[in-house]
Amino acid sequence: MSLPIAIGIDMTRRSIYHNSTKTDTPPNFLNFQLHTATAYCLLRLTHCPLRLPTTITTYLIITLLFTFFLWDNQRIGKKRGLSKKDGLWLQALWVYHFGFAFVFYYYILENGGDALRYWALEAEGVENPDHWMGYWGQRTHFVQWLNYVPAKVLGLDFLAGDVLYAAFSFLGIREVYFWMLRIKPIKPWMEWGLIGIFFLPNLHFWSAGVGKEALLLVGLVWALKGFVSLEDHWKVVGIGVLLSFWVRPLQGVVLGGMLGIYFFWQKEIPLRLKLGVGLGMAVVMAVGIWRILQYMHLEELSIKGLMAFSSGQMDFLRDFGAGSEIPMETYNVFEKGFALFFRPFLGEVAGVWQMGAALENSIALSLALGLLAVLPFYFGRNIKFPIPPFLWAGLIFGLLMAIAFAFTLNNLGIIMRMKSMYMLFFYLFCFGGVWGRMNFKRAKNQEPRTKNF
Repeated sequence: MSLPIAIGIDMTRRSIYHNSTKTDTPPNFLNFQLHTATAYCLLRLTHCPLRLPTTITTYLIITLLFTFFLWDNQRIGKKRGLSKKDGLWLQALWVYHFGFAFVFYYYILENGGDALRYWALEAEGVENPDHWMGYWGQRTHFVQWLNYVPAKVLGLDFLAGDVLYAAFSFLGIREVYFWMLRIKPIKPWMEWGLIGIFFLPNLHFWSAGVGKEALLLVGLVWALKGFVSLEDHWKVVGIGVLLSFWVRPLQGVVLGGMLGIYFFWQKEIPLRLKLGVGLGMAVVMAVGIWRILQYMHLEELSIKGLMAFSSGQMDFLRDFGAGSEIPMETYNVFEKGFALFFRPFLGEVAGVWQMGAALENSIALSLALGLLAVLPFYFGRNIKFPIPPFLWAGLIFGLLMAIAFAFTLNNLGIIMRMKSMYMLFFYLFCFGGVWGRMNFKRAKNQEPRTKNF
């Protein structure tokens, strides 16, 4: 490539990443940032709505990952005793999720976003950008640290990064799918409803591309494995909590606290072990809270300090002038909750992307109303609510995170992204309550159909 062309492409790159941290380091025309800018420049020059990078490496990664997971799904399906139909649905779920990596790629190139800066290692400035450990840290720094080898060392382009993140996040989605097969409903039409929940688009969109959501989803699911069997999965649980904490400290602290309470609830665990583990967890939780206070620039945990942080965060988001801003500060508790779980809704959106979000929120509202309709049945007849512990934990986690978001977010677009990882558990919780009522009505004396995994 000639120097004038390289300079022109570098100028294009700088315009693409206009919100990134600027440095005085001369551009390295052999690094990944140039490669990404080249692809984007060609895309714009040809006015093509979507032109994928033509590197052999990218095509090879796409082919290998797609084929590997088709094989791995079949292997694990046989190991866990999935029926042919359940196995086919799992493969369809993988194809659907993998396809969202390309949707995400197209959307980000057209509209911009943090994902480009994450992959270009420009979202947060570092003192030593030429060394891998120079990016080590929490939150955005950790994401850039993960991206350093594939993006800067191997020179993979942005699409390759998207499919890598999509493959990783599918590990979490697949695990939840396996959990739900244990309590599959009796009625065939209810089975269709259960499968349909896994195909709602918001989770797939945000977790199938470069970003924190893919990491947070897997961290959440691995942590929730403790509510499936803490004794069998404690190592994975620890990794899930640490991953969550390193990407979003608040999520790690919330999950750690929930698991700590659940651990002390277990009657079969000896008291001496509870005290020992409890002391260690108390120290870890204290460090976690201290790190969160550092990020919030609070000297102490107080109502006044938290409200000041909330106000500052709202003002920060308001300065972007986004079209989906809402006056969250003026909302009462009900309005805040409704906005966090069910907005935007039909009638206040325009465009394909917003319409997809509104349709999913309409389904969420329908599921919530369905659950409210059947709750008197359970309480009135003193019947056990048919929800497994991991769904309870997922719902409680989502509610706790929603409380935090109620005081820090005032943009519907950001809310859709931030809630994407835990809304799946909200949907499944509501749906589980409804199908439990249906199963009881159909077969009072019949054991529910379950599978052993």
